[in-house]
Amino acid sequence: MQTNTPASPAPIRRQPNFSLYRRAGDFVFVSGQMAFGEGFRLIGDDITTQTRICLENIERQLIAAGLTARDIVKATVWLTRTEDFAAFDKAYGEFFGDAQLPARSTVRSDLMVPGALVEIEAIAQAGAGQA
Repeated sequence: MQTNTPASPAPIRRQPNFSLYRRAGDFVFVSGQMAFGEGFRLIGDDITTQTRICLENIERQLIAAGLTARDIVKATVWLTRTEDFAAFDKAYGEFFGDAQLPARSTVRSDLMVPGALVEIEAIAQAGAGQA
């Protein structure tokens, strides 16, 4: 099942074996998001901008599923450069503000898209934002 919303870019190359998100009971699993905007154009060449766009793309998927970013309980992050961690962490914290931060794993890895500095996937639970 492929899930796309008008507010979000479709998967790269319209991959037939890819869902932007998938609901399982009270949980929503959001596939790894990169800093793509309209026409699959990578937005930003710095970690701060790309982190913000990745998180906004995740939030779009959650809104389509009836949740918000405050419902995220777990995030997994891939950075292409370890030296970007501090700036990434700052942008990540600013996005969530005073909300309870999700559990998070962060690793360094090559990414499939040239120029991409970060990829983030998320697991959200309906109602977790009220806890």
